[in-house]
Amino acid sequence: MKPPERLKKATILGLGKSGYAAARYLSSRGVSVILSEYGQIQGEYIALADELKQMGVEVESGGHSDRALEQADLIITSPGIAPDTAVIKKAYALGKDVISDIELACTEGVIPIIAITGTNGKSTTTSLVSHIFQSNGLIAPACGNIGSPVLDYLPNNGCATNGAAGGEPNYLIMEVSSYQLFYTKHFAPYISVWLNLTPDHLEWHKSMDAYIAAKENIFAHQDQFDTKKLKDAKALKDAYAVINIDDPIVASRKIKAKPFPFSQQTTLEGKEPAAFVLDNWLCYRLNGKVERVCSIDQLPIIGQHNIENTLAAIAVSVICGLSVNQIGNAIKKFKALEHRLEYVDTIDGVALYNDSKATNPESSIKALQAFKEKIVLIAGGRDKGTALQEFSKVVRNQAAAVILLGEAKERFAKALNEADVANVYMVNSMEEAINLGLKLKLGPLVLSPACASYDMFKNFEDRGNVFKDIIHAKRAQVGQPS
Repeated sequence: MKPPERLKKATILGLGKSGYAAARYLSSRGVSVILSEYGQIQGEYIALADELKQMGVEVESGGHSDRALEQADLIITSPGIAPDTAVIKKAYALGKDVISDIELACTEGVIPIIAITGTNGKSTTTSLVSHIFQSNGLIAPACGNIGSPVLDYLPNNGCATNGAAGGEPNYLIMEVSSYQLFYTKHFAPYISVWLNLTPDHLEWHKSMDAYIAAKENIFAHQDQFDTKKLKDAKALKDAYAVINIDDPIVASRKIKAKPFPFSQQTTLEGKEPAAFVLDNWLCYRLNGKVERVCSIDQLPIIGQHNIENTLAAIAVSVICGLSVNQIGNAIKKFKALEHRLEYVDTIDGVALYNDSKATNPESSIKALQAFKEKIVLIAGGRDKGTALQEFSKVVRNQAAAVILLGEAKERFAKALNEADVANVYMVNSMEEAINLGLKLKLGPLVLSPACASYDMFKNFEDRGNVFKDIIHAKRAQVGQPS
């Protein structure tokens, strides 16, 4: 990749949030930009395209032109565009550097980046770290694959996001996906966090090995971390890798930074820094001294997976110099994210939870295991083709009934029947699923689909909002709870 000061021409592939932010950022830096959108620009994106044009960005749609690729010193792609698509293959054939926005932010940025990845728990952990930091007077927005694109927070970005955040950030708390990490070459955050790894997105990566390799990029270049370009360089000396020792794939990765492990299963005895569970307390060790942050019972987010997420957030907070009281007080005030085991209401004695963000079986397993009693599970959607054996086993033990909908319902029903799961029902709509769950009265009704949403909904947010809207309508019919 050419140094930022030598960039003259860039092409952005895709007019999504990250593409819009990248085009605006580079244009504000004096780079000649073409934004190329494969589809027709419609709806809310028309106004975004018009705004970019007023900034001098050339916008094309209805396909990617040869000129857009050939003229570029650098190509920044939407992370959703897979490497086997024609436009990416052609860019590589032309010898072009193709990167994601997080690579550009890391290369150009003067603000320390804390990057968080994992198959599950990224958004919660990113939001929790941001909450802890900002509860203690730091400006540390959650960004990247959650919230606003990271380039919105870089100085001289051509927009008002910095001002809206209360000033220039002290840290950027960045959720990063495997798609974004795939398109990196020199990504070197101050702190990298890898939570876990289970099969997902195989339709994009084509193999588990390729998926792991993409995730591994979060650690791959931390030996290149350079404090000299950071505004507060004197406060930062070494890059850190926060790793989940309980996950065998994550734990076996080669790291090129100072390790800060965390674990639910062991106290990681020794004098080295670590975060762990001890006597039902979330703890950390620093300079040989153990500090108790808060008890598991005080966590405002339920489930074993959220203990994992909180330990990772504690490790990051300790690295950045926050005290045990600062960390613990902030954690106790954190609220669960929307669409992530979100309590919605209780109707006729049945508690309803929205876990629409669970787009793979492993996420749904964690939701099932978060409840002490058996639940009624609503699952199904756009099938990712992931294995269902472990999911079916957990469902058999943790669910009193399963209600299936969407394109995947036939395959899920077959797998559940083969695992001798009782009380499996198939429906055709979300409202039908909710009505059945309320009628069954076999436990809390939990939407945790284990599938993508695109068969029936725009995205997982839309799916969760439809679920909640139906529940709110029913609440209006039956009145306030007694």
